[in-house]
Amino acid sequence: LGLEGGVREARRPRQKQVLQLWPKLDFVTSLRFRKMAGGSSESDEDGAWQTGGEKTLDRREFVMPHAGATLHISQGALSHTTWSTGAGTVVWEAADATVRHLDTSFAPNGLRGKRVVELGAGTGVCGIACAALGATVVLTDLPEVLPIAKSNAAASPWHERISVQPLNWADAAVPDALTCADLVVACDCIYQPAAYGALASVLAALSSPCLIAWRPRGKREADFLAQVTTAFALERVAHAQERETSLAWLRPVDAKINSTW
Repeated sequence: LGLEGGVREARRPRQKQVLQLWPKLDFVTSLRFRKMAGGSSESDEDGAWQTGGEKTLDRREFVMPHAGATLHISQGALSHTTWSTGAGTVVWEAADATVRHLDTSFAPNGLRGKRVVELGAGTGVCGIACAALGATVVLTDLPEVLPIAKSNAAASPWHERISVQPLNWADAAVPDALTCADLVVACDCIYQPAAYGALASVLAALSSPCLIAWRPRGKREADFLAQVTTAFALERVAHAQERETSLAWLRPVDAKINSTW
């Protein structure tokens, strides 16, 4: 994929300082690449895991006990069309674990003053969680999804720190305004192998620490992880209670880490 070259092209003239954003290393283990066992082998057309369960609710709540916050997230209808284009108007399974990890790691205001970009934001739940922890957040997704993300952001107590911006991973260039993030969050973005190359290129262009979360579904997730290791060191977050969701930190290999974090 040539991600190393992509990083060189996207790097700004003055190398930025990247803060260390994985604070509890005793909960982190190195990820060894292997085929994911036990993942779903359902095709994208089966629909059983795309639209069932809590995806049918009009509204979801996510409690962040350490931050003392509750997120109220509206969901939209999920059609085959939105699924096939990669657009998400509902909260996907990995969001629960991601919000809990953010709350445990950074509450009450460990992200204060930090800039966060959420990729594939969908409803915006993970980015809004970061705003609850003090961050200034940009929610990004395809244009057709942004109305629900914008609505959820506007209804939250932290709306003044949240903005939305369209971002198609297939675009040739990432907007400069997104390349100065302290943290990138990508939750349940690994489910369409055809998009893996574009997502890896966007992450390389952003060149920021990234918290990535996914539910293994038999969608060649290991192939994506192998692609990003040309530009990132990958460390998996090991929580025994999150057996069905995988979380990992991606750290740019050329980053200068601020040890005072």
